[in-house]
Amino acid sequence: MKKIAVLLIIGAAFFSACSTTKWVRTTVVKQKDFIVTLEQREEEGKIISQKYQHPFEIDLPNLVRLMKDLTYIEKVGLMNTKKQNPVFQAVEIDRLATVLADTLAKADNSQRIRFTSFNQGKALIFSVSRETEGVIFMEAHKRLNIAFNFINSELDPNDATAFPPSYSRVDPLKIKTSDTTISSVAPYAQLHKFETGKQSPMWVVADLEKLKEAASAAPVSINEVAEEAPPAVETPAPSKAPEDKLQQDIKGKLKYLKELLDEGLISEKDYNAKKTELLDKLN
Repeated sequence: MKKIAVLLIIGAAFFSACSTTKWVRTTVVKQKDFIVTLEQREEEGKIISQKYQHPFEIDLPNLVRLMKDLTYIEKVGLMNTKKQNPVFQAVEIDRLATVLADTLAKADNSQRIRFTSFNQGKALIFSVSRETEGVIFMEAHKRLNIAFNFINSELDPNDATAFPPSYSRVDPLKIKTSDTTISSVAPYAQLHKFETGKQSPMWVVADLEKLKEAASAAPVSINEVAEEAPPAVETPAPSKAPEDKLQQDIKGKLKYLKELLDEGLISEKDYNAKKTELLDKLN
């Protein structure tokens, strides 16, 4: 078994070394919270035309509407309960939409736009750093494509920097299975279908004419998205909760906290600080 594994690794390394086809990327914007690049396919030193409909000037409100409407399904908890969440937080749309629109307007027909966005998500006890990465491009008949490598994937808390060491080398247009799937954003968009008829889990194709109609019927500006407050989470105030319910809740969180410590997912310092905070609620 070990010999087979070694051979596979050597074979993969040899194939990678001999490959003359690669994506060449040019940074457009690189900030703490997001990165946008132009990328084009290169083979033996020559750029391969992808026949994208670029440059393309997209109306910003339409792009904002699409990003706002995008939702995904993820499996959570031990029972793999399905939960629907927005792909982008309001603050992400605020900082990304304008840059993506501007980059689409200056890309050529061999370039697509790759983006990476970082945000803070809510976990059971702590907030977590998350990352969303994908590509966006225009094709014929005013069809806007957004395909994701991953959506709100948790970052390793031990990483010294918020930026990943390198972009994912997986082409999002080739992802056929995923635990994370985009929800329907009908009537103006649908999931891409492969030649086999199977739907892509994380590749959305939007009809801009229908998107324009939807955006006109219920307009949303970039400022409205930025100022939109996140949905409130209904949690009973500890002072009003029954004593036994409060104790059970804290007991469960303490057990979970200990599991995180035992698995090396949090430091002992973080464990002690959160433990003290939970125990103080009992006083």
